[in-house]
Amino acid sequence: MRIGLVRHFKVHCPHKRMMTSEEFREWSERYEHSRVIKKPVEMYGIEWDICYSSDLPRAVTTAREVYSGNIYFDRLLREVDNAPFIHSERIRLPFEIWHVCGRLAWLFRSKSQPESIQGTRRRINQFLDQIDWSKENVLIVFHGFMLYNFQRELKKRGFEGKTVRHVKNGYLYEYVREDAKKR
Repeated sequence: MRIGLVRHFKVHCPHKRMMTSEEFREWSERYEHSRVIKKPVEMYGIEWDICYSSDLPRAVTTAREVYSGNIYFDRLLREVDNAPFIHSERIRLPFEIWHVCGRLAWLFRSKSQPESIQGTRRRINQFLDQIDWSKENVLIVFHGFMLYNFQRELKKRGFEGKTVRHVKNGYLYEYVREDAKKR
């Protein structure tokens, strides 16, 4: 069995270099509705039997570009929210600090984040438990941080593939598992 993971196309949503927690939150909201920059995605000639996608617009657009059949949209594949790790209107920090510290806050189970690490893993496994495992080639289109966490759960289920540390937009990552019935 083969699972293909694709992160949505790059999103066109410029940001300030320095921002407050409120400005980071506002930018995050704008990002949710910004347009994507389409590009060709190398699918290596694989005939995908089924496609699942996050229901957020950037993933929907990407899925429709890379897959021509019916697409199953699922809220479980939405990106992990990245909220400001502190709230202060006087402190201005670089955008990258807000982004990275929000992810670290998630990792260290900070109450500043809307979803916990356990919640994310539970959501990924809930999705994996409900997909159609009778299909040979399954394509999933979603988001970078989810993809990063998703690969760990696939490996726990016996899939092999490259461990991705920096997830690229509009790029196919493949994970393969030899099914027991083929052995």
